[in-house]
Amino acid sequence: MKGMIELNNVIISEESVKEICDAANGGKLKTLSLRDCEIGETFYSSILKAVGACKSILQLSLCVGMVETKKDVSALCRCLQKNRSLLALFIHGNPLKDSGMQRICGELVHHPCIASLDVSDCELTDQSMEYLCNLLPKTGTKSGLKDLSLSANPGISQKSWAKFGVSLAASSNLRELYLDYNSLGDYAASCIIIGLAGSQNLQVLDLESTNIGDSTAELIEHLLEKFPSQLHKVVLKENKINSSIVEKISSFLDENDDISDTFSIQSMKLKTKSSDKTSKSKTSTQKSSTLKEITREDDLSSEDEKADREKEEESDMKDTVKTDEDYRVLAMALEEGLSTGKISALSGTMEEDNEEEELTEVPVTSQGHVIRFTEHKPQTCSVEEFGDEGEELKEIPLFQHATI
Repeated sequence: MKGMIELNNVIISEESVKEICDAANGGKLKTLSLRDCEIGETFYSSILKAVGACKSILQLSLCVGMVETKKDVSALCRCLQKNRSLLALFIHGNPLKDSGMQRICGELVHHPCIASLDVSDCELTDQSMEYLCNLLPKTGTKSGLKDLSLSANPGISQKSWAKFGVSLAASSNLRELYLDYNSLGDYAASCIIIGLAGSQNLQVLDLESTNIGDSTAELIEHLLEKFPSQLHKVVLKENKINSSIVEKISSFLDENDDISDTFSIQSMKLKTKSSDKTSKSKTSTQKSSTLKEITREDDLSSEDEKADREKEEESDMKDTVKTDEDYRVLAMALEEGLSTGKISALSGTMEEDNEEEELTEVPVTSQGHVIRFTEHKPQTCSVEEFGDEGEELKEIPLFQHATI
């Protein structure tokens, strides 16, 4: 029997109930998910009774019409009273209202382990917010909620959302907070953001379609810029926010690639990749320039001459490898393992993208090739001609053959 049982939009039969109960009683059930299913009252009570006694289950999901009546709420409360292993409870899409939320929160306060709660779209109002705030602080060995979803509860007023922000500041271990599709407005959202300044644990904040504007976004930017935070994902989609502010927020987040569904996020990602390429290109050019200055420093008498020479070499680079003979010589160098990056023509130096230290000496090898592209044709000459440019060679490397 697998540790996960998931049933969606089906009529739960007696056989399915037996299978669930056997898995729970046998200590094999880890996750149970029932969504928008039809089930008899007796079968429903039997399943929750087995879950209450199960010591292996970690996640219980009863979503979209699975906790509709007072009897359903009572069965769930009895389950929570007995169970001590659950870490997550997802009951979104149920018409719990304030009365049902009061009873469920009364049991959750005493549960030792539940740290993740989803009560989205449960027709909650201001009264329910008072019960939920009691679940935030750490009490004894109980850590308090770490993940909370309150999405799509439009009955909660801005005043209650503001009080929720105070609760966040006073005592909160939340890592993920989902408030999307609520009528927060800038006032309530600002109170929540201020509350988060006192909580350094939050990593994900979802404010999609919450009727916020530039003032809230600027406050988020200020929070990220001025205060320590683990926040790495912010969702601001479907709000009237200036794209430039969103881009500034993105720049302060630690992992830009994890910021999904954020306004103008695609352009931000492209910009980030382009910036990385530009940075690498600049680094490579700086390395090449450093090597060139080392080999030819004695020949340059002023900064103007250095700049002119670098411009000439950059222009010559475009015409370095054109003929078949050029490709043959370049291939020969690559076969000998002399190149790990780009070859800088006319200077006899090589760029290595991963090399940070400057080249200070020539390694001694049994065979070697000095690659030059003078007039694009290789010529053979004596060893005495090796030092005709740059510093005088005081010691000849041990080459058996050399091609210039």
